[in-house]
Amino acid sequence: MKIKMIAKPLAAISAAAVLISASGCADTSWSFKNSAKELSNGVWIYKTYTVMNEAVSKYQEESGKTIQITDDDFADKKVEKKKIYDWIADKAKDECVEILTIEKLVKDNKVKIDKESVESNQKMYENYMTQYGMDKLYEKLGVATKTAAYADTTIATYKDDLFKALYDKNGSKAVSDEDVKKYFTENYTDYYYINYSFKTTDSEGNSVDIDDATKDKVTAAFAKYAKELNEGKKVTKEIDEEYKTDFELGEDGNVPSISNVANMADSNINEDVQKEIKSLGDKKATVKLIDDTYYLLYKGSISEKAEKITDDTSVEDAISRIDIVHKMKDDEFDKYIEAEKKKLKYDTNNDCLSKYTVERTVNLYKEFVNSNSEN
Repeated sequence: MKIKMIAKPLAAISAAAVLISASGCADTSWSFKNSAKELSNGVWIYKTYTVMNEAVSKYQEESGKTIQITDDDFADKKVEKKKIYDWIADKAKDECVEILTIEKLVKDNKVKIDKESVESNQKMYENYMTQYGMDKLYEKLGVATKTAAYADTTIATYKDDLFKALYDKNGSKAVSDEDVKKYFTENYTDYYYINYSFKTTDSEGNSVDIDDATKDKVTAAFAKYAKELNEGKKVTKEIDEEYKTDFELGEDGNVPSISNVANMADSNINEDVQKEIKSLGDKKATVKLIDDTYYLLYKGSISEKAEKITDDTSVEDAISRIDIVHKMKDDEFDKYIEAEKKKLKYDTNNDCLSKYTVERTVNLYKEFVNSNSEN
């Protein structure tokens, strides 16, 4: 009986030893995988690092308080009502799954990838990271710079190529030239303006009006420019050159002008300035005093610009077709990626995630920062 009593715990100990041995030999070289791709542990670690920085910004945005990863109470913070480490882990996992999703969609849609472009971007990334010493941090975390480049620039290139395979001219959901042109003419503005502040700062740091002589010079010059533009005697580039002469800036002087073809709603231009430009007819100019700043405002012909929509960079003043398509389809594309991500079947290596935790990444980052501050 005594022998049997001893044998039972011995068997349990033996079984436990087998489990410990098996656990110790667990393959933690990969983190997530599906039929298209296996992600290394380095991709997971890299994502916990990049998301860690996102968490800092998110926390500061929510709380209005500053925070550093090196703070002793960093782990105690919350983002979107989650413990910050949990938020980082969840977001890092989501970004890894997105990589798998893009890899699968690229494969399923038989997307042609420009390998030379991928290699060039990767090498540029690696050189940049090395130049700024980020390769040393990655080494500390256990991430190869090449792996970081893959998770960053390579996947971004794949995603862009996938977008083109769907929505560009020959894509499966191609946007027609007619629709591109229609969207462009309805949403974009060809605008140009020069501004001159009628306020300056005195010797004591107070805001004061500029002298009357300078005001007269500006108003006279701007009236002249508006007349020349309205009569078609000069184009905006020539107005810039004229301004340099009138205000004695020299050949290399910087004219305070802005010339662009864009959706003004996406810009940070003063709303009153936007309204004034939009109210103008094509190829018309005006002058306005808005909030103590004097403006020469001009609107070009958006229909003429629409004729230069192309991705042929050899065309002078070309308007990027694919940029417009992105404006039209980015939201739809993002929803497509999210939907495919939810449907994706993949495997998670919990042994890898348990070994390379968010806490580990944070602690190694702190060690790296501290060691560099001491040197």
